[in-house]
This record gives sequence, structure tokens and C-alpha cells, in this order.
Amino acid sequence: MSIAKFYKQHEERLGRVFEIYGRLVSRYPVIIITVCIALNCAVFGFGVFHLESETDTEVLYTPRGARAYDDKARLDKLFTDKSGSNFFPRGITGLNKECHVIVQTKDGSNILTPSYLDEVKRVDTFVRNINQTKNGTISTFSEVCALRNGHCVVSGDFLFTANFMEHLLMKNVTFPIFSRNVISTNFGDIQSSNGTLEFSSMIFLRYYLRQDTKEALRRSADWEKIFVDAMTSFDSPIISVAYAASISKDEELSKNISGDLKFFCLTILIMLVYASCATSGGNCVSERQNLGRASVLATCLAIASSLGLLSVIGIKYVEIVGIMPFLVLGIGLDDMFILMSCLADADVKSSVEERIMHTMRTGGVAITITSVTDFLAFAIGATSVFLGVQNFCLFTGTAIIFCYLNQLAFFMPCMVINERRVAARRHCATCLPTKSRQELVAEGHSKCLALCCGGEAPRIRSDNEGLLESLPKYLLQKALASSGFRVCSIILFIGYLSAAVFGCVHLREGLLLSNIVDKSSYYHTYAKLIEDHFTIEVPVAFTFTSPQNYHDPMLQQKIAEILAMARRDQYVNSDLEINWLRDYVASTQYKEGNKSEFVTGLKRFLSARPDHVNDVIFDPTLTEIVASRFYVISNDVTSTNDQGDMMLNVRRIADNFELPLIAYSYWFFDFEQFAAILPNTLTTMGIAIVVICVMTILFMPHPFLIACVTITMTTILLGVCGFMYYWDMTLSTVTMIELIMCIGFSVDSSAHMCHAFITVQGNTRDVRVNAALERAGAPVFNAALSSIIGITLLIFSSSYIFRTFFKMMILVFLFGLAHAVILLPILFSKFGPISVEDKEDAPKASDKLLTTKQKTILNINQKV
Repeated sequence: MSIAKFYKQHEERLGRVFEIYGRLVSRYPVIIITVCIALNCAVFGFGVFHLESETDTEVLYTPRGARAYDDKARLDKLFTDKSGSNFFPRGITGLNKECHVIVQTKDGSNILTPSYLDEVKRVDTFVRNINQTKNGTISTFSEVCALRNGHCVVSGDFLFTANFMEHLLMKNVTFPIFSRNVISTNFGDIQSSNGTLEFSSMIFLRYYLRQDTKEALRRSADWEKIFVDAMTSFDSPIISVAYAASISKDEELSKNISGDLKFFCLTILIMLVYASCATSGGNCVSERQNLGRASVLATCLAIASSLGLLSVIGIKYVEIVGIMPFLVLGIGLDDMFILMSCLADADVKSSVEERIMHTMRTGGVAITITSVTDFLAFAIGATSVFLGVQNFCLFTGTAIIFCYLNQLAFFMPCMVINERRVAARRHCATCLPTKSRQELVAEGHSKCLALCCGGEAPRIRSDNEGLLESLPKYLLQKALASSGFRVCSIILFIGYLSAAVFGCVHLREGLLLSNIVDKSSYYHTYAKLIEDHFTIEVPVAFTFTSPQNYHDPMLQQKIAEILAMARRDQYVNSDLEINWLRDYVASTQYKEGNKSEFVTGLKRFLSARPDHVNDVIFDPTLTEIVASRFYVISNDVTSTNDQGDMMLNVRRIADNFELPLIAYSYWFFDFEQFAAILPNTLTTMGIAIVVICVMTILFMPHPFLIACVTITMTTILLGVCGFMYYWDMTLSTVTMIELIMCIGFSVDSSAHMCHAFITVQGNTRDVRVNAALERAGAPVFNAALSSIIGITLLIFSSSYIFRTFFKMMILVFLFGLAHAVILLPILFSKFGPISVEDKEDAPKASDKLLTTKQKTILNINQKV
């Protein structure tokens, strides 16, 4: 059996299933549409009461099962609260309840002067005096602050000590360590020389809050909100302040996205208008605008049902799901255009039932292919290690399934009802019996009344097509007939691939915090200063989690060697090390001998060096050290690539040590994302491509078509990734989500064109290409154009997520359209399969095509 014959039989078997449904829906449209609406409304109505949101960005965008969670849990058990202390220095256990203030000189001058420091002190006093009254309880900073040795912990409070002022006046403030504290992260725009701080225009103050109990955590969260509101009222003639709290990023991101959801309502309106215009063009009987609006309504029901169903089963809504409706609306219109094109292909002399069966036989398979591939792309994305990606893919994948089912159970019954109306020659608006325009004029009615009220059933395909349906395919057929156009297209495609490869090679990773919120937000101002003026020097603790013989000189040597190894790493500062053991051995309290003498001397040492108190944990009897930690400090790792690599490097060093050792920093919760994003993106995309190829084999088991779909999908994704570079986008969890979307959309247009080419008849490749464009050219063009129009409003969005979504979708729709209606037809015209049966049927098929083209051209000329 030939490949062509096998494919034909396979297509007939698939089509037969949809034919059966076509017969069913043509006989019982009202019952099916009623059941569909009832089920959609029931699912949404019940589920909306269970809708819950997740806004914690750490939960959403830190990989599930990340090592940072396990390491933190182990360290929290070891480093428990001590008397007078609920904070451990350098944030090692991941304390994240903080309020930040950046103080900067308005003219960019040196802030290291007594007059400016007096203003900084005024800022500090202002923050400490912020208070709130709730349930009769007044909370000030001193009541919610984290404590260390009985005092509130404020990073930067050394600025207000007599010791610092004395060194400042003598111009010998040591840098980057002053009075045993690393101070490099407390200053911005730093200039230093010979280990002495000379200039800075900014000072960074961090106010740490309690979270050691649920009550303390609640009060801290309440005080953070008061802090954000109060800081708006601070004013000074010579300094300006930027501020943020630990809740700021989540709240401002949520506010940013929620504020832009108004664009969804406008998009629905635009889609309704476009669907009406694109399906318009017939007379008052054959008019199909109502079908365009029915498709939009079916899609909206699908979106609502997805939200309802997943809410019922406990899947939390995440803010990025806000872009899901824009996607699903495009998919719904894509299905509509394909089904209506297949209906137009049906014999107008046939009964309504036969026309609907023909539509389902050809169009049902086509929309199933694209719906399944779109769903699978998101189903695979739902396996992501990022909860934000997972939940988005679950909501979107479910909406795609509902959209597909609604096209079959809502739109198709609407199509049956519309076809019955057309067959009965009833008016599209009033449903009253209508005469033709010629009859009305002959009866003496005005031409205006005849135009508005007269009509008749379509006789040929072009009678049922509007300008947006007939013009694109006509222009494409004319252009592709030109050898010059084909040569130019191939040259442009080669240039496109070259530019895409270059962009992929130079694509950067990471997500700037200043990008994810509105530029008018206070958090944007704060984040921008951090990104542009402050270093990111990360403290990394090497922690021994079990008792060790620290008095043993051999162990002391090994600890020194592993810390030296860590400092030799390219991402770690080679000069900075915080080492209680080294300082103890160098002190007068050190007692060389057995464990008991070592511990006795260490306790005396720690009483004189409170900066090391929280680095050593004793057992309840205070006779043995059960855990301890040593610190190295990273270099300025501003690149997210470097941050991820630094985390992996120090972990590798600790893991290879012969004793149980953990390398940890609370920054690693952010760095986990950067280390996982690229491999996770590549893995997800790779699996999705393979699965979609398998599904293509099941639905279109022809080697040439499989190759075409695979190649176009790969080159479209390559183009999207590459052109992200030119559009100043980076690879992040946000763009990863959008790349997963692109996988499905990169298949849709190509699959429609491949399916059309293999199912039409013609004795030559060019004839079949023209026939394929006749069937799928306009639907593919209108689907892409409607989707682009639908997301155009997002240009005005202030949300980084919505703006990048707009850019990514523009790329995938334009590249997908160009591949489907230009590249694939060129390939089909040279290498496309053609069977013996097509050659035998050539005269009839080609005559039919010629007639259709001539009538299409005539119809276009009349409308233009």
C-alpha cells in the first residue's frame, strides 16, 4: 500500500468519527447547546466560590523540591532562638521580614559628611517612631524588631556610633570591613582607595522584623504595611529616600497585573467586532456574523469553566493566569475560521445535515490536531518545577480543552441553527421569511430596503465570503505564482535563521525586579537603585551540622583549607572570611588541649566577641559544640547566570568535603530559579516537541508532513528565542511560561496548512498548493490577525508580564503565519507528495479550482 493511500484511509477513518457527531448535532442542536451552556455555567458558578490566589513570588518561582528548602529546614532546627535573641546575623536562616530604606543625596554629592549623616539619622529616627494601633495595641519598631543580644537589629546602625564618626572625621573608615562588619552592601556608588572608604552617594539601611512566632509574624506584617504608608510622608531638602518592605514585591506585582486586566474586557469587545467583520460579506440571509459572535461566546464560557473547575479541585489562581484569556480567545477564533471554511467547501445543494457532516469530517480533524497539540504543550509545561509555571499551564490547558469541546457542543449547534435559517431564507436579525433583493425591487421597494432586508442562500463559496476571507488567499496565490517572490522569500528565510541563531547565542538570563512592576511604583524606584548603584555581595555560610573535634589541629587545618578553596572560586571574594575558629585560635583565650579546655576557652572568647556568638551552637550542657558555621562573601554577582553558578560552585565544594557540611545563604532561594531556569526550559521544550511530533504522526501519518511540522515548529521556536535578544528580553520564569505557549502556537498554522494540502485534490503540486490556500489560507491568516489585534492593547500595559507576553505572541504569530502561508507552500510546490489518484482526477479538480479562483477574483473586484 502506498503512503498516500494509507494516509487517505487513515484520514477517512478519523473523519468518519466526526461525521457521526456531525449527524448527531445536525439533528439535535438545541438540546446539545442547552446542555453545553448548563454545564459550563454550573462548573463556573460552583467553582468561583472556591477560587483562591497564590501571590508569594518565592513560592511561585522557586523550584519545587529546591535544595534551599531542605537546607533551611535543617539549619532552623540547629540554630534556634537564644535568650535575648531572635535574629541570627547575616540572615543565614532566611529571615525575610525586613524593611529597607535607601538614602541618597539629591545632587549626587558625597553622603559621608556630618551634615548628611545627621539627615540619615533623622530618617532612622523617623522609621523607629513609626507606630500603629490595632485592637488597642500600639506597635512601634522596637516592639516588632528582631533582636540580637537584646537589641534591635538594623544593618547600617554603625553609622550612628561615635566610633564611625571618629574614623570618618579622620578619613580612615576601613573598607570593605569596618569594626568587624562587612559594610560594602550598606553603601552605593562607592569609591575606595587603599582599603579606605572615600565616597558614597547612597546609604542602605535594613530594619529586620521578628518572625519567630505566629503572633510576632502577624504583628511584623502589619507594621510593614504602616511602614510603606508612612514613608511617603518623609521629606528633606537635601536627601531623598527610596523604600521597600518584604511584602512590596508581591503586592506591587499583583497590583500591576490586576490593574491591567481591564484590557481583557476591551479585547473581548475587539474580538467580537473583528469576528463579526471577518465573517461578514453575505446578504441578509447568508450573513454569518452571528456565528462569529457565537465563537467568542463559546471561548468565554471555556475560560470561565477552566477557572471554576480548577478552583474546585484546589488549584490556586496565580496572577500570570491573567494572560490566559488572550491566548484562548485566539485559539477559539482559529477553530471558528477553520470550521467555517470547511462549511464553505461543502456542496451548497446538499442538505443541512450533509453540509454539517462534511464540515465535521474535514474541519473536525483539523481543529482536533491543533487543540491536542496546544493542550499537550501546556500539559507538559504543568510538570515544571516552578509552581507559577505549573498552575498557569494547568489553567490554560484546561481552558483549551473546554474551548475545543465548546466549539463542538456550542458553536457547531449554532452553525446548524444558522444553516437551517439560511435554508429557510430567513433574515439574519429578525429570522422572518425574506425575499431576494431582486424580488423586493421588482415589487417596487427601494434599493435601500432591498439591501437591508433582502437575501438568498449562497450558490457558490465566494457568495459566503467577506473581503477578509477572499482577499488574503487571492493575494497569496498571486504572490506564490511569482518565481521572484519565491526566491526572495528563501533568501529572507536564510537571513531569518542566521539572525535567530545569533540571538539565541547572545540571549541573556534573568529578571530585573524593576521590570516587573509599574514605573510609577515606589518599588520600581527602590529596585532600580539596587540594580544600578549597589553591589550584590552574598554571605555564604559553610555549616557543620554535627559535632566535630574542633580542638583537633588536623580538623582546624582542613577547615582552613576548604574555606581557602571556596575563596579561590571566581565568584567569591578572595580576601573576606568570617571565621570564629581562626579568631579564637588567634586570641589569648585559646586553650590548646582536650575538648573540655577548648570549649571552656571558647566560651570566654565568645563573651568578648558577641559578633561570633550566633555562629556556634552548644548542646544543652554547654560542654560540646553541636553545630557551627563559617562565612565567605561573594564578589559582586549582578548577573543571574553568575548568581546561579556561584551557588552551585560553593555547594559542590561543601558536598565534596569529607565531613557533613552545608553551604547556604538565604539568597539561594532566588538563585535556585536562575540555576534551574535554562535546563528546565530546555527540558520542557524538548519533551513538548517530541510529544507533539508523536501526535502529528498519529493524526497525519505521512513522513513529509511530519518532517514539515517538525521543521517549522523548530525554526519558529528558534526565531522566537533568537528575536527575544533583539527585543531586549531575557530568559526568565516569565518568558519560560511564554515559550511554552509558543510551542503549541508554532504548530497550529503549519498543521492547518499541511492538513489542507494533503486532503485537497489536484494533478500537480501547484494546483494542490492553490487548493490548500483556498481552504486554509484565509482561516490561518484571519486567526493570526485576530490574535494579533486581540493583544495589541497590551502595548499600553504597565505590566512587564503583559508587555513580554505581547512581544512573544507577536513573534510567534508572525513567524507562524509566514511559515504556514509562504514557506510551506513553496516547499509543497517543489517537494510535496502527489498521488496517482490525483493525476487521474486532474481535469475535474483543476477545472473546479479554476472556476473557484475566477469567481473569487470577481467577488473581490465587486467588493473592492
